[in-house]
Amino acid sequence: MRQWVDKETPFPERESLESAYQLSSEYRELFEQVYNLAQGLIKEENKSLSYAQKRGRYWSALAIICCVMSSPAAAVATLSRQLGKIKDREAIEELDEELSATYVYDATETEKASDINPTLVVEQVQQTYSESQKGKLREFVKKAERLKGKQDSKLQQVIGLVRDLLEQEYKPIIWCRYIATANYVAEALKNKFETKKNNTTRVIAITGEQSEEEREIRLQELKDYPQRIMVATDCLSEGVNLQEHFSAVIHYDLPWNPNRLEQREGRVDRYGQTTKKVKCIVLYGQDNPIDGAVLDVLIRKANKIHRALGISVPVPMESNSVQEAVFKSLFDKVTEVKQLSLFPPEVEQLTLDLVVNDAPIVEVHQSWDRAVEREKQNRTRFAQRAIKPEEIKQELEESDRVLGSQDDVKEFVLNACERLNCPLVKKKQGWLLSSIPQQLEFILGQESRLLTFDSPAPEGVEYIGRNHPLVEGLARYLLEQALTNTESPVASRCGFTVTNAVDKPTTILLLRLRHLLSSPRNQDLLAEECLIRAFTGSPNNPQWLSEDEAIFLWQQVEPKEDYLLVRMQATMERVVSSLPDLEGKLEEIALSRAEVLHESYQRVRAITKEGTVKVQPQLPMDILGVYWLQPV
Repeated sequence: MRQWVDKETPFPERESLESAYQLSSEYRELFEQVYNLAQGLIKEENKSLSYAQKRGRYWSALAIICCVMSSPAAAVATLSRQLGKIKDREAIEELDEELSATYVYDATETEKASDINPTLVVEQVQQTYSESQKGKLREFVKKAERLKGKQDSKLQQVIGLVRDLLEQEYKPIIWCRYIATANYVAEALKNKFETKKNNTTRVIAITGEQSEEEREIRLQELKDYPQRIMVATDCLSEGVNLQEHFSAVIHYDLPWNPNRLEQREGRVDRYGQTTKKVKCIVLYGQDNPIDGAVLDVLIRKANKIHRALGISVPVPMESNSVQEAVFKSLFDKVTEVKQLSLFPPEVEQLTLDLVVNDAPIVEVHQSWDRAVEREKQNRTRFAQRAIKPEEIKQELEESDRVLGSQDDVKEFVLNACERLNCPLVKKKQGWLLSSIPQQLEFILGQESRLLTFDSPAPEGVEYIGRNHPLVEGLARYLLEQALTNTESPVASRCGFTVTNAVDKPTTILLLRLRHLLSSPRNQDLLAEECLIRAFTGSPNNPQWLSEDEAIFLWQQVEPKEDYLLVRMQATMERVVSSLPDLEGKLEEIALSRAEVLHESYQRVRAITKEGTVKVQPQLPMDILGVYWLQPV
């Protein structure tokens, strides 16, 4: 695709990097205390607890660890609220484990992400905590408050990374797991980079707190700033194109799902990115066991696959299996810090098995490797690399001829806007449309636009292709005008031009032909196309030009002299009244065109190994326009 049919298609290069930091002694101490509490919540022998309450404690323990390792702000937001009102232990007899998992995990089988702080997961079983455990939670909140800012080495590390990226003229997105973390990081970056002396840099946070409309407004705000930084949660990692606004990615919190990693990076690393190299940085704690487990089990493998194939291959397993592998691999990591175990006694044997053979990790990697192998086989089966561009070139050129090439789009928009008294003005980076045609204001608004007909478009310039609302709106309006306005249409169905492009009177026809496409495997489809045909002489004895000659005339002819209106009208009335004489020849053109299309389908489907298609023209053709060329 990079070198396809004599054209270079620009795709960015992705550079995957890792950036390590070390926990401060204060943060490390907090982590160990939190880990000990979590261990106690899970392994505490308490026969009065129901199964649901034990499982609730399990999820609560994981939520506490995850939020504390995300940021001090997430720890404070999650642990500050105390559920003192519920005293009846029987109140938590049913546990929604799927809901609990969304607060802690990144689900593999669904795209929707929850960035809400896991407060509910902790609160729902707090009534089962001892007073000592509740006291420890309150102490954790105080310690987390003191860790904000300079004591937070993770935050300081990202400030340095952002500074380096800005100096290299990158525009970074920092992805976070929880809302509290995103707002905390954004505030720190604002204080660092948005100063009174520096009014060119803007920092915003986008999280699940805002509606989709509010997120769009915030994104639009950034366009006016040459240096922009966005801190976002995964609410923005799905279905949003960010390649026009950003060029680098920092993973502040590692996703527990490599599919999420690709979703984040794919917002920026995609077609239309004008930066040649996109930087994707994984931030991780060297002495953070959770980061180490996620990094080893998922992230590094995902990056290795991407480097080998050039694409990402999703993990073909349910999220609970993937997360199980991550958490069980955590045993190896925490033994480097101290001998810790999060799981209850009945799971201890599984832990010992893991230390011996890493069974869950092996299972994830084996399943993933099989998916990679299937992808390699698919490449062979579909034989993309066996397709020869020269074999496809003819079909692509034919499609452009029918649908309109990029040059056709440019000429059409320039001419149409000029006809509507809204001419485009050539600028350094494109064309300025200073005023929107009144007929299209309900679609495009009233603001001026800087446009380009080349892709990818430079930053701040809007690409205009065949399917752009400006092109579709102009085409629809002009066609409706031509068909309904008989007094003064912007575009006319009849034309008379005196030109030196011909040496004898020539008639050009604009035709619309419909085809019925039938295939044994699919339902019938109706397709339509426009044709240009030309002839000299009268309609009852036409001498037809070749298709190429007709199109050349259509594109090149220019008026050179005036002509008497009454003579023009008389000529056009004579030609139009004689059009029924062309019916037999037009039917031949339709059948010939259907045969050409059938052969084209056969050539393409011979490569793709698909079935045949029958092409049947629907007669008669529509004559949309008749244009007379008079020699000077």
